[in-house]
Amino acid sequence: MAESENTELVADSAGREIVSVHPWDSIATAARRLVENGIGCLTVVDGDGCLLGIVSERDIVRRVVAPARDPVHELVDAIMTPEVACCSPGESMNTVRNIMASRGIRHLPVTKNGTVVGMISIREVMAYQQAKEQAAHDLTIFALAKLTESRDPETGLHLDRVCRYSAILAQDLANQEKFSDQIDADFIRLIYVSSPLHDIGKVSIPDYVLLKPGQLDDREFEIMKSHASVGAETLSSVLERFPGAEFLRMARDIAAAHHERPDGEGYPCGLKGDDIPLAARIFAPADVYDALVSKRVYKNAFSHDIAKNIIIEGSGTQFDSDSCQAFLSCQEQFQAVRNHYDDTKAAA
Repeated sequence: MAESENTELVADSAGREIVSVHPWDSIATAARRLVENGIGCLTVVDGDGCLLGIVSERDIVRRVVAPARDPVHELVDAIMTPEVACCSPGESMNTVRNIMASRGIRHLPVTKNGTVVGMISIREVMAYQQAKEQAAHDLTIFALAKLTESRDPETGLHLDRVCRYSAILAQDLANQEKFSDQIDADFIRLIYVSSPLHDIGKVSIPDYVLLKPGQLDDREFEIMKSHASVGAETLSSVLERFPGAEFLRMARDIAAAHHERPDGEGYPCGLKGDDIPLAARIFAPADVYDALVSKRVYKNAFSHDIAKNIIIEGSGTQFDSDSCQAFLSCQEQFQAVRNHYDDTKAAA
């Protein structure tokens, strides 16, 4: 990984407001600053802001509970750890992690020319590493979906748009009491990450059907419809090996049911109403809207207003009514996404 990627957290930490004490401050003052700022460690600096050491909540607790001690009058100088390890704003995150591990510490001051400019905690290092791993994970999913989509050059930026449409709808529904116990921040992130896999089953569709430049006949349409079952079966088989992967569970639900309809006229299972998984009910109008406003070899792109009318006309029959209402509330956001991820601009 490039060095610039590794240094991001260290550089960001350098810009934060630093909470420090002087060695001549009382331990009670140090304790109060820890509590007021909700932190676990303070830098100890001289009058010029140069680093002299650190004092942690553990240091303070040990001294406060010790017998015959008066933390009100004792000074920070008595409990601080001098000559502490530190890093510069340009250090790599690997270096920061290694320093903390080798010294068994949870906080690392960031200094520049001897002056304290930041503080990094082990929690921030762990959060940064987890964020990088999550980003790599999400990119892998998207790349897999893009590979599937690449067989059909007409789909353009379809995946980029539908994952954002889905998250927009989920966010709107999360604000409704009806869905408050079903849709949270994790659900919104999962639908954004997993929705690009909705058509992964199309890898099984032969080219003469998938790439046909015109309307499918009845036999061809039956073949095309099989992509929902194939996608669900594929993701289910992976889910069996990794049962804790919630994104796979949602991806499977969307792949299996994004062509189901509340009136039971959809496929592959003819599910009705709330029997259709919530993620699929949210995704369905997002997917159809994008297909309507996009140009295909067999049709021109519809305007937003025409697409909107088609979505609303299908409310309660083809589409979940709550998702349709969310679409109405968020249609300006849909248009903004559409304009930003425009196929014609991307091709130019």
